[in-house]
Amino acid sequence: MPGDPGIELTKLEYEFATDPNSEAFIPLAEAYLGMGRFVEAMVVCKKGIKAHPDLPTGRLIMARIYRDQAKHQKAIEEVNKLLKMSPENPDAHRLMGSIHLKLGKTEDGIKSLKKTLDLKPDDQEARESLLKIGIDYIPSAAAPPAPLAQAQSAVPATAVPMDQRPTEQAMPVVEPSRPPGQSGIPTQQAMPVVTPTAQSAIPQSGALSAVSAPPQKKRIADIYQEMEAVQAKPKKSNSFKTFLYMAGALGITLIIYIIYTWQAGLRQKEINGHLEEGRAFFNQDSYVGYQKALEHYRAIHKLDRGQPEALSRSAFIAAVLVGEYGEQQTVNSKGKPIKLIDFANQYIGLAMSRKQETSMLLAAQGMMALYGGGSMNDTVDLLENGLKSHPDSAVIHTALGQIMLKKGELGEAKDHLLKGAGQSEMRAFISLGQYAMRRSMYREANQAFNKALGTNRNHIKAVLNKGMLTLLWGGTARYTLEAKRIHDRFKADLEKNASEKDKVFAEFIAAVVNSRSVNRREAKAGWDKIRKLLKQDSSNSLFQFAAAREMRRTGKLKEAKETIKMALRLDSTRPDFVLEEASVFLTMRDYESARARALRVQEMDTESGQSLLIAGDAYLGEKNYAKAKKYFKDATKFDDVVGMAHMKLGGVYMMQPNPDIDRAQAQYELAVQPLSVSGQVRTAAEVCFKLAKAYAKKNRVREFNAILMRAIKIDPTYGPPYCFLATNLSMENKESRDQAVEMCKNCIKLASGEQTGGCRKILK
Repeated sequence: MPGDPGIELTKLEYEFATDPNSEAFIPLAEAYLGMGRFVEAMVVCKKGIKAHPDLPTGRLIMARIYRDQAKHQKAIEEVNKLLKMSPENPDAHRLMGSIHLKLGKTEDGIKSLKKTLDLKPDDQEARESLLKIGIDYIPSAAAPPAPLAQAQSAVPATAVPMDQRPTEQAMPVVEPSRPPGQSGIPTQQAMPVVTPTAQSAIPQSGALSAVSAPPQKKRIADIYQEMEAVQAKPKKSNSFKTFLYMAGALGITLIIYIIYTWQAGLRQKEINGHLEEGRAFFNQDSYVGYQKALEHYRAIHKLDRGQPEALSRSAFIAAVLVGEYGEQQTVNSKGKPIKLIDFANQYIGLAMSRKQETSMLLAAQGMMALYGGGSMNDTVDLLENGLKSHPDSAVIHTALGQIMLKKGELGEAKDHLLKGAGQSEMRAFISLGQYAMRRSMYREANQAFNKALGTNRNHIKAVLNKGMLTLLWGGTARYTLEAKRIHDRFKADLEKNASEKDKVFAEFIAAVVNSRSVNRREAKAGWDKIRKLLKQDSSNSLFQFAAAREMRRTGKLKEAKETIKMALRLDSTRPDFVLEEASVFLTMRDYESARARALRVQEMDTESGQSLLIAGDAYLGEKNYAKAKKYFKDATKFDDVVGMAHMKLGGVYMMQPNPDIDRAQAQYELAVQPLSVSGQVRTAAEVCFKLAKAYAKKNRVREFNAILMRAIKIDPTYGPPYCFLATNLSMENKESRDQAVEMCKNCIKLASGEQTGGCRKILK
């Protein structure tokens, strides 16, 4: 009975992670490739090739990865490198043949596949590929020798490949003469076949002399002579009557022309009005905006079925309504229900049949691949070719960036989305925010959503994405209040123009906010709502991810583990999902599993500082201080985690058997500013509190007081600084005592019970 594929994959990942220089990269890369996880397969394969440059299998797998991603030129380059190493490698020739056939280079493809069979006569894949194009090739090593006499007289048909045999047109038939009046078709025996040699000896002009010539047509000169003769005949004098007829005909024609021009002008004026209105609604990038824009474009279709802008934008809108708003149906021109995807395909097909390739049509095809189940690899090729003729098209760059995000190719996605955002494309701003969220770069995501809201403060997707981002960013009261404010604004101002899918998104935000309530009944209702929405929208991977994070934060670790697994089953391309799974394992003290997930993120996102922090935490949990320090130091190179990395380094210096207070203090001091700037205010306040303890041990009173006041300023809701500062204030004068009492009140309100003991004594 086969084992669990997930367990097998984990074993392969662990084997490769523990010994990256072994040949373990081969089965792991094969496994990733089979699952369509191209980015991970490529990273593993590149590492394997670097460790084993002379191993042909690595090059072959890399070429297959490029081939499956439709990066055909790169695949050919890899095969050529392999053939230099191993010229007689049949797998390399077969792969080269299949790529050439896919690119339409039939002759090159046939040549490579024949070479495959010459090297490996029993290669069924190569034989079937040739048979599909009509070639039944017998390898030279397998063909029996022909008798000499037979070879001199004729070449057997089976010895000639089908693509080289003379066609039927190349073998003319000479019809035998028969008595006049005899009808019927001669028998096969009466129709001698002219061989190519004999054919070449027959003069072209007399080859068919036996066939009776068709009757001759009139020459042009004869026709002219007849016309001149007619014109030379005397005409009856009826010029006045003819004039009246001509004048009447011209008048009617002029009236028809004027009416037609007037109607055409009115029609074009109406079309222009619909186009202008449609663009305005389209640019809102909202559910209601798209619905209203579609109404205008459908009105244009009734006036001009081939209007290119209306066709391409209608298709684009239909795909977006399906993928982003959950709509499935519309009605056709006869009022009958039709699937939106079919509706979009109809308009794309009509536009393509009229050879109307516009940047919006290309973007519409991109949206169809993204949301309608088309081939994303083929669409990437289409859009990249489209950029050659439309290099500055914001809508093509944005569509290409969204597809790359879906495929997990984050670097390429960012490049295209930045080009779209550079032209203030609203959808590019939203997608840039989603890109940053996938990499757990919440500060950058917030900036992208703010730019979108700066252009349109009522953009529903920007508002809702910012609400979700706020919840993921932190679990403290500050983040919860901000998320609640965003949700309340949606309910008050935006819900009336939102889709049902948007409303469910807002419900989920409200449920998470309620689950964080200090009121137990309200918190329980929030959790019940979260679980209900997870069942109701079970295919929403973002909901599963956000719920798993809340479960981990509140100690529901078993439930968190199952929920994040579900998110990864729905979308395995997201590094933030894998990071969350690593964090769950870390909290459960399964350090080995946490480290394996962190290393997997390194393969998916080579610039992930978060994965280095988790790997360091896993080693720290095992008290391997040297390895922990190494990973934390590496993490300080990444701007998004530099503050956290310095904080964790300070912790290592304090936790090791011989604490190094000076080095810990230096790292904490380096951590405070970047943590504050990045919005991680609670963590920044915690670091200040740790610094205060270090200053207290050195009896540096001035720095002790200053850093605690800074902690309170950074996060006024963090209780321990109030407690620590109050219990160290002098009670000798009234001003100092009053300050201590005020601090103690905040301490008891905000801090946990064990931290408030000193303040309770002061207040008594």
